[in-house]
Amino acid sequence: MRKLGCNKCEETTVQGRAYIDEKTGLVCVSLEEKYEKPKGLKVLVPFVCTTCGTTKWKTIDTSENEK
Repeated sequence: MRKLGCNKCEETTVQGRAYIDEKTGLVCVSLEEKYEKPKGLKVLVPFVCTTCGTTKWKTIDTSENEK
């Protein structure tokens, strides 16, 4: 869901990588357009608007890239 007042989500959304912080146990996101995803699995990937911080989660099927 887009935050009120942000009209740049379509242009400024960047793919990220989700990970669990070892010290706090919290799920964190780093903005990394290219990174190695596990092959043959469906991966949950965050897409973050760099203007307002709105995050949309999408599933990417990495086995489709192998065909």
